[in-house]
Amino acid sequence: MMRWRGAMLDISRHYFDAGFIKKTASSLAIFDYNTLHLHLTDDQGWRLESKVFPLLHEVGSIRKQSQNNHGLTHSQNNRGLLEPTYDGKQHSGYLTHDDVREIISHAHSLGMQVIPEINIPGHTGALLAAYPQFGINQNAVEVSGSWGISDYLLRPFAETFEFLEKVFTEVASLFPSEYIHVGGDESLIDNWLKDPEVVAWMKTKNFGTTKDIFLFFMNEIEKIVNRLGKKMVTWDDAFAFNPEEATQAAVMSWRGDAIAQIALDHGREVIQGPVFPTYLDYSQEVSESEPLAIGGPVTLEDVLAFSPLPGVTGVQFQLWTEYIQSPIHAEYMMWPRAAALAFRSWSNEEDFESYFNQRRPQLDALGVTIREIDPLKRSNIAHLGIGKYHRGFDTAEMMQTLEKSAIAGEVAHDF
Repeated sequence: MMRWRGAMLDISRHYFDAGFIKKTASSLAIFDYNTLHLHLTDDQGWRLESKVFPLLHEVGSIRKQSQNNHGLTHSQNNRGLLEPTYDGKQHSGYLTHDDVREIISHAHSLGMQVIPEINIPGHTGALLAAYPQFGINQNAVEVSGSWGISDYLLRPFAETFEFLEKVFTEVASLFPSEYIHVGGDESLIDNWLKDPEVVAWMKTKNFGTTKDIFLFFMNEIEKIVNRLGKKMVTWDDAFAFNPEEATQAAVMSWRGDAIAQIALDHGREVIQGPVFPTYLDYSQEVSESEPLAIGGPVTLEDVLAFSPLPGVTGVQFQLWTEYIQSPIHAEYMMWPRAAALAFRSWSNEEDFESYFNQRRPQLDALGVTIREIDPLKRSNIAHLGIGKYHRGFDTAEMMQTLEKSAIAGEVAHDF
């Protein structure tokens, strides 16, 4: 059976508590998932207590408001402009050390590892709201209430790495997992050129481009993670910038088969989690009866058509939560698509409906919300969305752009 059978839950964009995380682990274990990846930090929230740097959770876990529409500020395929709107409500929450121990103990009882993700050098708005001295120009930063790629970036200086070593040491002491995920994705690295101190430092290092800084930064982080006795995982962006000089980190490939295969060819461990069809925050149907989603559709049939590449370490679905703020909505997006991914990637069974129906009573016993396979039994739950329905983005078209950007070693566009 596949070694990494994973599910990622983003608790940074919208916070989900330990009780829900444990319930989710229980539901995943029914389908032989063995890895729960927690996306703990981002621009919109720092969701892990820190006894070493308490401002991380005291400041970084609280934002003033949250975007509640797609907020297109430029034309997307002639669909016109859509200005961002916000709910005006404070959002907060973080896991205590005791919460983490409870989650890990429960997961281990199910044969499941829990992988923490602490994002660097981009997606660091919540961190910099707490400790702005480590960011570009040491600018004051607020925890972001907007979705999408931000300008926030850590400086590549010794004091930054000293700070991060203490952060990762604390994380490693809490999470006994073999791996620590460090993000490395969607970093707008040319923003380093906006900081005169970084530009001056570049000259002392004989760095000609910001890609040189990025490679240096990720190598320094890998040294920290390895010193802690852990293996590093990054999103494929960190590998694709320069496959020949990238770290030895396991590559979590989200931009299609082509970059995953390149990583395999370079001897990296690869966990496949392509947007199409493993991003379960995408709608299951383009319909006004469905909750607002980031894009789509990614249908049940799409998931059932997925085939992992030979030689990958594992497969993982992602549940990003910009547009998901309630446990019921999160479960509705997961099930039955999470079961379909397990069926395709590591089960030996031949008929999905019998595979799912055999295990469904266990989901029902946990009180899990399921999107019914039979349309006649399906409820209209559009009210679970955070804002007014909008068609979103065409998934197939987006994937073509993402694959091209991955192969070219570019940062992904903000979709």
